[in-house]
Amino acid sequence: MELTLDKKLQSFQLIAQEKLQAIICSIPGKKDLIIEHTLIKPLEHVCAASWLKLKGIQRIFKFDEDHIIPRTAENQVHIYLIHSRLETFQHVVRHILELERQEPTDLEANVKNFHIICVPSCFTHFHVLLEEEGLYGLVQLHRYNWDFINLDQGILSMEVPNVFSTVYLRKDTSLLPAVAQSLRVLQAVCGRPELVLTFGENSANLVKMLYKLGKLDHDTIKEPSPDFACMLIIDRDKDYASSLLTPAIYAGLLLEVFNRRAAEIELQASSNKISRQKLAIFQLPHRVDQQKLNEKPPVEKPRAGKLPSIRMNALSDEIYGENRYKHFAQASSQIRAQAKAIGLEVQKFNDMKLDEMHDYVARKLPKVTELKAKVMRHLNASEQVIEMLGGNFRRVQSLEEDILNNVSRKRILNEIDELLTSDGQQYNTLRLLCLLHLCAGISSDEIIQFARNYCNYFGQQHLVVFQQLAMAGLLPVAWEEEKANTPAKLLSNLPIPKFQQTEFQANANRLRLMASSAGAEPPPSAGAASAGVGNNSASPSAGCASYVFNNLYIPIAAQLSSYLLKAQSSEEFATKVGMVDKLLMHLPDGTAISAKSHANSVKLNELKDIFPMRKRNLFVFVLGGMTYAEIGACDLISRITGSQIIMGADAIITGGDLIAGAF
Repeated sequence: MELTLDKKLQSFQLIAQEKLQAIICSIPGKKDLIIEHTLIKPLEHVCAASWLKLKGIQRIFKFDEDHIIPRTAENQVHIYLIHSRLETFQHVVRHILELERQEPTDLEANVKNFHIICVPSCFTHFHVLLEEEGLYGLVQLHRYNWDFINLDQGILSMEVPNVFSTVYLRKDTSLLPAVAQSLRVLQAVCGRPELVLTFGENSANLVKMLYKLGKLDHDTIKEPSPDFACMLIIDRDKDYASSLLTPAIYAGLLLEVFNRRAAEIELQASSNKISRQKLAIFQLPHRVDQQKLNEKPPVEKPRAGKLPSIRMNALSDEIYGENRYKHFAQASSQIRAQAKAIGLEVQKFNDMKLDEMHDYVARKLPKVTELKAKVMRHLNASEQVIEMLGGNFRRVQSLEEDILNNVSRKRILNEIDELLTSDGQQYNTLRLLCLLHLCAGISSDEIIQFARNYCNYFGQQHLVVFQQLAMAGLLPVAWEEEKANTPAKLLSNLPIPKFQQTEFQANANRLRLMASSAGAEPPPSAGAASAGVGNNSASPSAGCASYVFNNLYIPIAAQLSSYLLKAQSSEEFATKVGMVDKLLMHLPDGTAISAKSHANSVKLNELKDIFPMRKRNLFVFVLGGMTYAEIGACDLISRITGSQIIMGADAIITGGDLIAGAF
């Protein structure tokens, strides 16, 4: 029986388990597993603690930089599971050195008591560091990559949080081979697509690695037929706008406020993303603060159990599944209506007869109780989103619209300065400034002035952040050495009319990313709905993919997917995307050509025309992290075109996470 695509995507868990089992079972002795805390939730999608114990793990600990796990027996083996970060690796090495000082390893036993599993790669400088510390030969390094984790229907993530900061901020491509290996496993499971489309330099290099790695299958194993007609890989820096703009859909705004840990968000009442990035003087007082005025404040008892959380998975949480890609105003209204309906359902219990009560308690009450708990969690979450974002949401939406349309750049700069002064958000003000630079450009003098004000608020140590963001192309390069006789300096003195178009503006015009240029007329209620994040008025209808940004902007991933699925010929596709730079079509033999060259080769009968696509499945991968706005927009395109779009990335991010990577 042939497996469906959904079943094949679920098989990534089995592949990840086999890889981990091969590492653990190759290590002899009594084993303790020490896991970095950010890896715990992703690992739960791979295996349970009971599975690890069956494979020989005796005890499981959370890695703490300040607390060293002691040995409890002779030749006790410590296995560290960490992200491939030098800082974390150095802390692990420090722990091992301390344990070795307390109880040196018996070299004659020829048993390695320390093993470090690095996710997803094991770099050369890790080996160098072990040699420098005198641990080479005493510590065994392992590379482990769980490839893709199936977080939700049609959403795959590698859960590697530092790809953007490594590749785009530091220009370090050492993580790209691990990404290429994961894509190779995807092709082994789902087949090699007929066409691979890349947009960006890093994406093109990724595909080159993929082709050089070759097929994963042995010659004796039949290669599976392709499930995807096309694989679309996009560099994050080719569509920064989709991450910097404030999303309007429910899932996107949840992530703006709450921290996500592998498709799960914790509803902390006293702390969230917005409150943590604000200056202390702007912190909102909590409702319990009145109790602190008493002479004897009550002693807080530790909470039993874990914090309430929301699983961002449609199968495990039907309330989330119904509302995840809806406009927030519509979703919050529906959640309130569901809460009222459940309240009325519970009230009926008082009017029941005794035998009806017994039947209700046995059959319906558990389901109603579970549904009520889920609805209340979503109701609390939506209210907290309104509380955190509602004050400035209308102003920020209006500001983003003016930035996209390049209206009065000087006034926009002044408004961003005012937001910095009045709201004091560490990441979101920088996020608006980066969006302004992409859409309209910022001069060196302007960025120096803003950097001075910013560092006065948050500290001079953050000056390096502006240089990091400039490396990624999010801000201009400031403090450049003045060169008196450069050609640009000489030309600037000539009376030539200045007209500069940013790369964002060029691509937005060519791909028709603005809702107005795409021919989508916003409904009359769009302006009213954008008046506030919690407004109950009618929200923009999901007739165009720009609805995820209040009918302002279409994510490039959604627009390219739409062009691929709707094109009837290579010539038609080339007409729409032929002018876009660094957009390449990679053929099965590994050659990379532009869309125009592909269309010409089809005309000359040198290549077969792949349009219209026979299979209606696409795989879209965003290198550097994708957003829920992009996922929601592609979900709409898939429903309009009657296709299936699987979204994949190294991580799921927000604009604030993007900026935070520079700190």
